[in-house]
Amino acid sequence: MTIKRQYSLPNCRLVLEGLSDEVDLTGENARPRMSILVNAECHFAGTEQQLTGGRDFLEGLIKGVSAYAQEFLSGIAHPVDPNSAPEMVTVTRAHDPNLHYLRYHQVSAGEETQTLELSLNTVQLFDLVEAIDQFLLDNRTLPDLELSLQPVSRRYRKADVPVTERAKPMAVGLGSLAIAAALFFALPIPEVERPESRQAGENQEQRSETDPRANLRPVAEMEVEEVVAFLAQAPLLEDPTEIRYLQRHLFRELNRAWQERGGLTQTLTYRVSLTRDGSIVGYQGIQGTPQEAAQQTPLADLAFIPIGREGLEEGLEEAITPFRVVFTNRSILQVTPWEGEVRNATFGPEIEDRAILRRLQGDLRETLRQAWTEGDTEGRSLIFRVAVTEEGAIADYEAQNQAAFDLEQITPLPELVNPAAAGMGKEQGTWVPQEPLGQFRVVFRDRDVLEVSALRGL
Repeated sequence: MTIKRQYSLPNCRLVLEGLSDEVDLTGENARPRMSILVNAECHFAGTEQQLTGGRDFLEGLIKGVSAYAQEFLSGIAHPVDPNSAPEMVTVTRAHDPNLHYLRYHQVSAGEETQTLELSLNTVQLFDLVEAIDQFLLDNRTLPDLELSLQPVSRRYRKADVPVTERAKPMAVGLGSLAIAAALFFALPIPEVERPESRQAGENQEQRSETDPRANLRPVAEMEVEEVVAFLAQAPLLEDPTEIRYLQRHLFRELNRAWQERGGLTQTLTYRVSLTRDGSIVGYQGIQGTPQEAAQQTPLADLAFIPIGREGLEEGLEEAITPFRVVFTNRSILQVTPWEGEVRNATFGPEIEDRAILRRLQGDLRETLRQAWTEGDTEGRSLIFRVAVTEEGAIADYEAQNQAAFDLEQITPLPELVNPAAAGMGKEQGTWVPQEPLGQFRVVFRDRDVLEVSALRGL
């Protein structure tokens, strides 16, 4: 009998297909036991790439992910035996603390090893942890599979690791990793005394001169009940493309503003609401996060609520979209849509005329070549999606691999991008392109090698 089992989270899905050796499927055996694994697949939201393999792959995935999760949560590196054979599945941390490399080392029939690499954000990583945890707690699926995970020896402990951090390594196996992941949110957050002034008056005065509404009130000065009531009647944005663009905008704005990352001793988690123009109009501490702890994040300086010209607060009538924002004590920033990964998002209107795309391709190559003076990509290929207007202005770009995310600042893209050229930005009232853009794949390589090609082909 063929059986398929799925262990699904918003950003990860583990699918197992196998066979049952049971004949009697009544009573306690009504749900057949999977005793032989035929195939295992691991899918992640937002990418078409997947990992697939047999039992060796599944065991390697569990072992590799569990070891990394234990190390990630504890801050204590696992010792590696230099004489041991390489693991089939490994997870390593990237330069950006919010990204992690998941590598599957496949051995072909010719004994040659091919490596498939995926870049996961922290949300995807711990959804994978939870999916594996669900599988291991399912005693009707491969019950003979056991995981042996040893605690880290004391002699590898860092002297400066706090007691609360040293207590996190799991000594009982991956079955407790979901609990370990919850430690990010369960530990108490110290109360923070709110400063009397954070230049709110100055920001408020500057914003009121250009805002059609009379004034703006800092959310940091409001009680959470006031914020919730203010946003209660606001409709929700439903366009997946708009939500995806706002997600990227919010991450960039918070990532740029979060300068003092070493000050957090605990993870802070918020529900953050944005309007269509990208304005932060509300945040609410969740997972036990005190509202006032936002003073340790950029939210306290960036979030404002519009008030009427009469000085009376009114309910917000313009559409908003909420995001889950996490500031971890590991200096990691996470921004995800409140309802989970958005699907069917596009890049907005696109230029499809091949003659125009060929012209823009040459113009973009020349623009980047003249502006690219750094040239050192550390031997890595930096892959970006770059969008330009019909006039050749770079209106949008997005890192497409880990190397691009790590080394974005050595490229000329941050200096050249001009969202307003495509009608994007706060002043324009939206972050979705308002005119068609040509979409290109740009690769920066060492020795000043630059590749530009149409994203859809020509």
